[in-house]
Amino acid sequence: MEKPTAWEKVLEHLKPRIDERDFETWFLGTKQRHETPEVLSVQVNSPLYASWISENFATQISEAAQLAGLGGREIRFGADGDPSSTIAAIKGPVVVKKRTGTLNTAYTFENFVTGNSNRLAHAAALRVAEKGTRQYNPLFICGGAGLGKTHLMQAIGHRRLSRQPGDKVIYVTSETFVNEVVLGVRFNKMESVRTRFRAADILLLDDVQFVIGKEVSENELFNTFNALYDDGHQIVFSSDVLPREIPGLNERLKSRFEGGLIVDVQPPELETRVAILRQKAEARQVTLEDDVAFFLALKIKTNVRQLAGYFERVAIFSEMRGEAISLDLAKEALKDVLRDAEQTTSPAEILRAVAAHWGLKPSELRAKTKKEQIVFPRQVAMYVLKESTSLSLPEIARLFADKHHTTVLHSIRKIAARREEDAEFNRLVAGFISQYR
Repeated sequence: MEKPTAWEKVLEHLKPRIDERDFETWFLGTKQRHETPEVLSVQVNSPLYASWISENFATQISEAAQLAGLGGREIRFGADGDPSSTIAAIKGPVVVKKRTGTLNTAYTFENFVTGNSNRLAHAAALRVAEKGTRQYNPLFICGGAGLGKTHLMQAIGHRRLSRQPGDKVIYVTSETFVNEVVLGVRFNKMESVRTRFRAADILLLDDVQFVIGKEVSENELFNTFNALYDDGHQIVFSSDVLPREIPGLNERLKSRFEGGLIVDVQPPELETRVAILRQKAEARQVTLEDDVAFFLALKIKTNVRQLAGYFERVAIFSEMRGEAISLDLAKEALKDVLRDAEQTTSPAEILRAVAAHWGLKPSELRAKTKKEQIVFPRQVAMYVLKESTSLSLPEIARLFADKHHTTVLHSIRKIAARREEDAEFNRLVAGFISQYR
């Protein structure tokens, strides 16, 4: 088996840190050119890619490089035909001008677009940021990827600092929390780790579900929660599902997660998506006509981050062309990603293929039954649909007698784990995916 390159190791750690569509758009075609003890040179598709990657993903790349054991290495991005071969470079640890501490200055309440899908979550976050209340402690924000959970959490941090500049606000992802605990244990520094987190006036822990299953980190989280709560300090969590639906969550943490206020963020309705696009256009000081706004809003229905990424792609294309944003220009800028979406196999074809392999009918996969001979092929079908189509978890769930999206999430995780354990089963599933992707 060929040894992975240094850049491939970085990509392994980078992929889970950014949106899937962003990874496919900006990083899928990249490859390592050459490597020295000081510099890692990476080839990208064009000079535009080099500058965009370095400006928008510097922090994530720096963190991924450190996890891959390349923390002191400068990473240079260049395209074929570029005489300097160095359009942009990143050297960790990165300090990004757009950030204040660990808070992104773009993530404020002023920049958050509200609608029916997120109004309650926005109101609760604002209340916590400005006043703090035992009734909302902890505040637990749940919702799918790219819907604004991180935006709301960091907005809480910004607003609290603007109201009470002396407060210690800590925003941290669950991955960073776990890494700090691991390093604390390894280097006998746990006391300083505990002191840092328990000194917070407000602790914002993003994607808390990823802490679950890591025993030492779980225990530290439990004790940190108790210390902060007993001192009357605010805690805010986010997760992709409700506390009771987090796999493996123990009762003592579950009771604490559910002890305050739980709010959810749903996929934005059309009007909210259009409003988000108009806000992005205003921030960029470009004109966005209604036909373009609705074209983009209708293409991306479930992910705000992806919607913003499509708009940025169109805006950059407009700048490169020196042309105003029009419907034709937007279609040309997105022709590759839209072509992929249009060529996606229909869900019905996938259901037929999976059902046929197990000697079943598609209707049997969709039936409400817990028979093992049905449940397992159904889980495979859900997994293949997620890997081969652009359907969201709720949309996949609706194909199977309106099962909740967390059932789909559980199925995906179970099949992914089985693929790692069973080589023959992995080949079978990979065959389904390659046939329909």
